[in-house]
Amino acid sequence: MAYSRGPDPSPSFRFHVEIQGIEVARFSECSGLDFETEIFDYKEGGLNSHLHRFPGRWKFNNLTLKKGIASDGKTLWDWVEDMVKKANTGEFTTHTVTITLYDLKGENALRTWTYQDAYPMKWSASSLTAEQNVIAIETLVLAHQGMSFAQ
Repeated sequence: MAYSRGPDPSPSFRFHVEIQGIEVARFSECSGLDFETEIFDYKEGGLNSHLHRFPGRWKFNNLTLKKGIASDGKTLWDWVEDMVKKANTGEFTTHTVTITLYDLKGENALRTWTYQDAYPMKWSASSLTAEQNVIAIETLVLAHQGMSFAQ
């Protein structure tokens, strides 16, 4: 019988970010691709050998996107600015955000995460320092109402 190694893992640098189906920027880092459930312990009376552990609410962590500051960030900035302007009204625009991981050649989608009803909750830029030769980075943190996964 021939030995089969299985599929090779994909490098993490081959990914695209789309907001409302439009690739709006070239991000260098994406984190927050996770979620977890709260666990609550139940101590049953008369049962001293162990605790019962039950799942509770699911918590979806914030999605953090980082990219070098460039002239192509107007669409994202307009979204952030819209959130700031409408902060006191309770009306704001949410979008579907899709993260797609590609194979080494960048041709075939290996995995896709879709975040529903995402909206900006934080924007920041790295410090601007004349003493360092580094790329200026902007960070956009998005809250969302849940994620789905496709392979």
